[in-house]
Amino acid sequence: MVDTTLKSDEEKAEELKAWWKANGTSVVAGIVLAIGGMFGWQQWQKHQLDQAEGASKLFSQINKPETDSIKILKTLNEDYSSTAYASLAALSAAKAACEANKTDFCIEQLRTAAKSGQNNIADIAKIRLARTLITTGKLDEANSILNDKMPDAYESLVTELKGDILYAKKDYAKARKAYDEAILSSGGQNIEALKLKRDDLGDNPKTGA
Repeated sequence: MVDTTLKSDEEKAEELKAWWKANGTSVVAGIVLAIGGMFGWQQWQKHQLDQAEGASKLFSQINKPETDSIKILKTLNEDYSSTAYASLAALSAAKAACEANKTDFCIEQLRTAAKSGQNNIADIAKIRLARTLITTGKLDEANSILNDKMPDAYESLVTELKGDILYAKKDYAKARKAYDEAILSSGGQNIEALKLKRDDLGDNPKTGA
């Protein structure tokens, strides 16, 4: 007896034609999208590589005497802002400006680096910016920056800088407490200067001596 559940080749062909008629467009579209996505990814990777190479070349010239550093900084910020080189250039320019007592330009560049999407560089910039703002008397802005979420590795340094702000405001009791907390959270690493600040405050809760 012939199994009537078995389909002939003609029937299978007809079913395949019907399925393709119903689904062929979506299948082709899926293939096209997959291929387009592959080429799109390759183009994106090439763009990222080109950006990194272009930014790297500019960054290597940033502190050369014969170059226009301001122009390079502007180009990096406008055309290569997504790269780490733009943020690193801002940090480098800020350091040079601070050493030359060009405080306003130093702060401007540190603010640029602090707002970048490069997390590690941005954190370093925030610390340096807060320290510079404290030295220029912009205590509330410095405190606002230090209140941003920072990695645990910066806990001692952030607390120390908050102590500096309190000291500048003549709130010696809170400054003393902040320095003590900074020492405790430091793990005993590089705290000689911090200990000097704390020792200078003495133990009188009402004075800085």
